[in-house]
Order: sequence, then C-alpha cells, then structure tokens
Amino acid sequence: MAYDIVDPADLLTDGAFFEDHFLKKANELDWLKFSGRQVLVRGCNSAVIPPWAFMYITGKLTGIARSVRYGNEHDNIVVYRAPKDATA
Repeated sequence: MAYDIVDPADLLTDGAFFEDHFLKKANELDWLKFSGRQVLVRGCNSAVIPPWAFMYITGKLTGIARSVRYGNEHDNIVVYRAPKDATA
C-alpha cells in the first residue's frame, strides 16, 4: 500500500527540535494536499521529537486525509480513519 509520508524530521531546524520553528513550519505546510489520501506519519527517526508534535501533525490531518497511520512503511498503526460517508 502506498502512503503519502509526513516526516516530522522535515520540520526540524538543522536536525534539532525547536518548538517555535516546528510550529511555524507545520503551519506553513499545505495540509490540503493530503485531502482524501492515505498518510503515514513517520515515527522512526533518530531525532528527539516530543510526542505532542506527532499529535499536532495528526490533528492537522484529521478531517482532511482518508486515513492517518503512525510508524513506518512496514509496521504502522491506524490512528485516524475518515468515516465511510465522508467526501474527503
């Protein structure tokens, strides 16, 4: 199964997590490009990223994506699935 991937590491600054930079980059991202798509939020990386950052990304995708999974391409869990009657 193919997923559109959101990697929280792409929202870091020089490989380090800074809350204000992360939020600025996350808010500038075009989340609508994931409309109706199956999205994987990559959770396996070497950077230290606080748990709330993954929840923030999931919150941005909820109601837009068809489904949101957390993990990697081979081992992941569904954290959101749009209702069957949703038009997204």
